Amino acid sequence: MSEDYVVRFEHPSAKSFMTILEALGNIVDEALLNFSEGGISVKALDPAQVALIDIQIPRDSFVTYEIKGELSVGVNLANLLKTLPRPKKGDKLIFSATEEFYEFLLEGIATKRYKYRSIEVSASQVPSIDLDFKVTAKCISKAFRDAVKDLKGAGTLVFDAQDDQYLYLKAPELNAEARLSRIAGSILEMEVKEPSRNSYDEDYINKVLNLTTVSDVIEIRFGSDIPLNLDFTIVEGGKVKYLLAPKA
Repeated sequence: MSEDYVVRFEHPSAKSFMTILEALGNIVDEALLNFSEGGISVKALDPAQVALIDIQIPRDSFVTYEIKGELSVGVNLANLLKTLPRPKKGDKLIFSATEEFYEFLLEGIATKRYKYRSIEVSASQVPSIDLDFKVTAKCISKAFRDAVKDLKGAGTLVFDAQDDQYLYLKAPELNAEARLSRIAGSILEMEVKEPSRNSYDEDYINKVLNLTTVSDVIEIRFGSDIPLNLDFTIVEGGKVKYLLAPKA
């Protein structure tokens, strides 16, 4: 397949790329990976229509990126993530695809090759969503991850911002809270157009929490009665946008 591919790329970090696919697999069992001259794009809505994930990886994020024509590859994520081994730090990933098949080559101490058949996946018809977020905070990814983990088992996480200095994550059922702040350095930038507070499902936040391990900074946006938006800037390049509806 290496000779008759339509798309072929080498990513510098197999671990980072697989972490993105794992987050996608936590949202949907099947997804359509779209390859163009500009890079890779994936957009998927979870079956309950509660969460939307939008992945954009530009071609300059790759060591090499070769494309002979635009291609969409249908991936059975449930099967893929069961069969692909977890890459080690330093492993490289080489991906190639034709109209019918796609292949992962993991290069580390040993070289491992995995070939799959592309499946039919309907393109997600997701309308553009224009939201007037009242709170925007750029945070250190690790600080956000630690805050969510400290409130494990909360069921509901309340995001609360009353000024541009502090962002609180509160767990009413546990009578506990975690605080991110500009003073402590966990928040790099913050803007509060108006004080806001909203509740979101902890399980759905945990579905993408692994992305904090491959990003240095996360942008958190929300407002009263509107969705939560988490933007992950991937270290090796690319962005993952995650939109989560408020908990009823």
